[in-house]
Amino acid sequence: MDKNTVFKISYGLFVLTVRLGEKDNGCITNTLQQVTSDPNRVSITVNKANLTHDMIAYTKSFTASIISQDADFSLFEHFGFQSGRDTDKFKGYTDCARAENGELYITKGTNAYISGKVCQEIDLGTHTMFIADVTDMKILSDIPSATYDYYHKNIKPKPQKVEKTVWRCKICGYIYEGEELPEDFICPLCKHPASDFEKVVPDKEEDAVPVGKTADGKTIWRCTVCGYEYEGEELPEDFVCPLCGVPAEQFEKVE
Repeated sequence: MDKNTVFKISYGLFVLTVRLGEKDNGCITNTLQQVTSDPNRVSITVNKANLTHDMIAYTKSFTASIISQDADFSLFEHFGFQSGRDTDKFKGYTDCARAENGELYITKGTNAYISGKVCQEIDLGTHTMFIADVTDMKILSDIPSATYDYYHKNIKPKPQKVEKTVWRCKICGYIYEGEELPEDFICPLCKHPASDFEKVVPDKEEDAVPVGKTADGKTIWRCTVCGYEYEGEELPEDFVCPLCGVPAEQFEKVE
């Protein structure tokens, strides 16, 4: 059986938001879909490790903003590369507005939003599928929706040729420039410590590293959802992406 077959399924990309009390939170997801038109219902599947999951389970409500092709990478960094348990993602964030249900929807880099009231929950082990009655929806622009494929080809930054010594965060890809990385350095994007950085030396043609390999020869496995890279000859079957929470089946071997 070819496990890569699932990568042929086309997905949209969304910012999933929720409000509990005075706290707003959101995350990137690819699991929104319409399940029936009469009644008008949608489903959203969320990893149980995410704060957004717990908030939806409590409030029985959510709003999903549909990401469009004019979105830039900063949107994915902001809502996908940091946890709402550690960061108030909406503090100082102005590209949003309140929907009728009181939740925030994203106004920049999106073309529509859909709000739902949960009417059923299905326990999927590591995830919960929330099925909801649509309570509100609005088109914001006519710009086409972004798919996974579009994200990887047009939004996610391409690796740049290294011309000086830098340190790269293995979690989110943030680059620190300098010969030495401070021991107490914290990644400003994903908040991981210096131990999760790797040293990247200037490129030399004679020392070129084969595609899909690290400088020390390890195989690279890339999450097809958020781009996180795992290094190792084999990807554990029970591995879960530390950024977006998807299972090992959503990783591809870089070749």
